[in-house]
Amino acid sequence: MHNFLAKKRITAFLFILVLVTLSVLNIIQSFGPIKQTLASGDYDISETKGLIHQLDADINEHVFEKFGFVEAYGYLQSLMWKNEENNFEVVKDMEGKLHYTYFATGPTYTKDLSDRVAALGEQLDPQTKLTYVMTPDKYVRGYTTFPEGIPYNYNNETADGFLANLKQDGIDTLDLREGLLESGIPAKDLFFTTDHHWKIKTAFWAFGQLVNHLDGMYTKPLDPYHYFTDIHNYNVLPYEDIFIGSQGRKAGKYFAGADDFDLIYPKFKTNYSFYFKTGETEATLNGRFEDALLTTYPLNVQGATYDLTADKYFTYLYGNQGIVHVVNKDNPNGLKVMFIKDSLAVPMISFLSTVVSEIYVIDPRYYTEDIMDFASKTELDHVFVSISPQDLVEEFFPYGAKD
Repeated sequence: MHNFLAKKRITAFLFILVLVTLSVLNIIQSFGPIKQTLASGDYDISETKGLIHQLDADINEHVFEKFGFVEAYGYLQSLMWKNEENNFEVVKDMEGKLHYTYFATGPTYTKDLSDRVAALGEQLDPQTKLTYVMTPDKYVRGYTTFPEGIPYNYNNETADGFLANLKQDGIDTLDLREGLLESGIPAKDLFFTTDHHWKIKTAFWAFGQLVNHLDGMYTKPLDPYHYFTDIHNYNVLPYEDIFIGSQGRKAGKYFAGADDFDLIYPKFKTNYSFYFKTGETEATLNGRFEDALLTTYPLNVQGATYDLTADKYFTYLYGNQGIVHVVNKDNPNGLKVMFIKDSLAVPMISFLSTVVSEIYVIDPRYYTEDIMDFASKTELDHVFVSISPQDLVEEFFPYGAKD
């Protein structure tokens, strides 16, 4: 009996020691961010909830060896042949690709969002065209299947209803879900395994579809000799097993592995000016496509697998910026266009810059000024709204709301 109680005491002591050690290490890890938040916080009583939320986020984001625990958990889930993690936050399809999903009983009502796009069109100069570009969902109809018991979020059906509303309002649309399986790209290679974004080759295909669509709207073709839309006129640099995307960062690399990444940029001569601003951060770059519109930091950084700043997808246009202005100095007489977009459209927009004169890009999440006012006062030939099916929510349409 004495030995039994001694073992109990030793076990309890070791358990408490581990808890205390982890607590101290977590305090050390999160002390800097917590101190910074407290120093810059607004202590008005009405802002208390926001301050507490930020402190909670600081602690959760700076857990000691956080991704070591994530990887260990993901590895255990894979050993048990599980197809979901963290209460279905991330799930696997039958091919092993990760998805964000949730339980839903049907498509989401989006008439108020399509009305906002229509209101935007009413504010534009009569000579400025408006097109909604619907990028595809990772759940590719006719190809993707989920294991039994995995919920489906009805993103595609929500997008169908949204586009139908736009067409009723007479707004031009381009649905890039159509023809996706006939693109010539193997269905398994359309999207990353560990990320919700399409692969760069898929975005390049979409660029060609967009150019074809615009050629039907303008008397002068954007690419009459099909030179700029021919991928053979671009360098394609493959990086193997280098990318763990947003979904993989939640599940760990042992749950679904790592992705390859292709960097695509022109072989031909280019000359750009690129300006971006988000909050107080702004910069201007000049030079070739690969010098001005690309950042190779995410591809070269070592030992930062789960660092958001090393996200390979944001090699193009420096990721999601509040506002971007791209000037193609080699095509001064081309179209001047504007995109209101989410992250899926970023590489497609980068490639479109080869056939137009100027592109303004606004991300509704990070642009704090009036989007409709900017669009109506800027000299533009064409405005594109491109929000993917999963992002058809109010956050991405902060304009044109009815009183």
